Amino acid sequence: MQCTASISVRSAYNITMIKTRKVSSDSVTFRLNSSVLDKLSKRADLQKTSLNVLVNQVMCNYVEWDADSIKAGWIPTQRTILTKLVDTLDEKTISDVAKQSAKSSGKDSILYMYGKYNLENLLTNIRASAQRSGFSIKEYEENENMEIVIQHELGWKWSIFFKFYYQEILHEINQRVIFDYTDTSLVINLMSE
Repeated sequence: MQCTASISVRSAYNITMIKTRKVSSDSVTFRLNSSVLDKLSKRADLQKTSLNVLVNQVMCNYVEWDADSIKAGWIPTQRTILTKLVDTLDEKTISDVAKQSAKSSGKDSILYMYGKYNLENLLTNIRASAQRSGFSIKEYEENENMEIVIQHELGWKWSIFFKFYYQEILHEINQRVIFDYTDTSLVINLMSE
């Protein structure tokens, strides 16, 4: 299921463009608690968007992530706690934990949430988990290759963790990949066959 109607694409001249596809929609009526409706209306005004768009985003978030993420092993926690915990580990331990986590729960999580373990569902999971974590994520396509840039702002050791975690999962589905990373970002280059 794809709730998003647009994606960023890098052209041959490194200009970011937006590809938009039509997403079908249906009209439905709901009854909402007055205080919830008031809070949603205020949030929509703050975001300079319509109530309809905001409610659609909330519903998409529920369907794509919230309904199954906890059961699939994901937990919400504060960024500072995770950063401080990982900062106490050496790089070898981080890479070992990342690989073991990918092997023990990465596939199971994707299977539970999406029903099939493949590149499309893995990418859906990467997008959704990045969005729910407050990370910036952009995607670029060029010559049938895809580049995903995740700006996480968690530090060097988290870049190492993400690199080894996603490397393990992508290799399991036989996806050729090249990584680059900085203190604040991870770049995943998916190579076409």
